Amino acid sequence: MYKTVANEGANLHVWSQGQGPLLILIPPGGGDSARFTKVISNLSNHYTVATYDRRGNGKSTVSREEILNPSESARDVVAIIKDLGFSKASLFGPSSGGLIALTLAAGYPQLVDHVILHEVPTFCLLTDEPIDRLEATFAVYRIYLQSGPEAALEAFRETVAGRPIAGPPPSSEVNVRNSEVEPHRLDYFLKNEFLVLSIFTPNLEQVKAGRVSVATVEGSASGDMFYAKAARAQAEVLGCPHFVWDGGHEPFQTNPEEFVADIERTLSKLDATKAIPGSW
Repeated sequence: MYKTVANEGANLHVWSQGQGPLLILIPPGGGDSARFTKVISNLSNHYTVATYDRRGNGKSTVSREEILNPSESARDVVAIIKDLGFSKASLFGPSSGGLIALTLAAGYPQLVDHVILHEVPTFCLLTDEPIDRLEATFAVYRIYLQSGPEAALEAFRETVAGRPIAGPPPSSEVNVRNSEVEPHRLDYFLKNEFLVLSIFTPNLEQVKAGRVSVATVEGSASGDMFYAKAARAQAEVLGCPHFVWDGGHEPFQTNPEEFVADIERTLSKLDATKAIPGSW
C-alpha cells in the first residue's frame, strides 16, 4: 500500500504492507525507500513493514527546500506511526538513518518498541581514528562547493577509507554507481544533509534514560571501518546488546535473505530481553 502522510511542510511518500507489529525501515543517506525493495516482502510475513522517502527525497516533496533538521525528521516518523494507526513501532536505522531513529527514541520513547542501529556513523565516539573526521567532513563539503557533487563524492570515499584529503580530486568524472546515494540525489544530499548527518550525534544518555530497547549492529564484512567501530562504541555508551550480521554496510541490498533472518532474530532477542523485569 502506498499513501501520502503530511507533516510540517512535507508530503511523505510511504510504503507499507503486511500484518503484525509495526516495523519502520528508515532510509540512510539519499533517503530513498527503494533501498529496501528486496526485503519488504519477506519481512511482511511477520510484521507490518513500512518505509518511506525522507522529506525532499524520492517522491516525498517539501514546500520549501531546507537543510535537514534531525528533530523534524524524527517527527516525520512519528507522523507515519500515527497515520498507520499504531501506538508504537520498532525502528531499523542503517547508517545515517540511525541518527533519525535515535533522535526519535530520545524524544519519544513511548512510541518506540525496539531500535536496531546498523553502523550509524557517530564518529565523535571514536578515539583511534587515522584521520580527523571533523576536518575531513568539512573538507568534503568545501570540495562540493568548489568542484561539484561528483568530486565531493570521490573525496568522501577517500575519508571513508581513512585517507586525508589534500584538495579536490584531479577529475570530477567519477563513477557514482556504488555510492550509498543515488546519482540524481547526490546534489540534494550534499547541499542539505551531508554536514548535519556527518557531525550530529543524538543524545544517547537521553535514549538510555528513556529505557528504550536498543541493539547496535555491525556487518561481518565491515572490519574496522569507522562506522563498525562506532556501532561498538554506541553499545558501550548505551549498555545495549551488540550483534554482527552478515554482509557489509547495506546488507538489505547485498545480502537480502540473510538480512531478513538477522533482523527477525535480533527483534526476537530484544523481545525476550524486554520481557525480563529490570532488564535493559
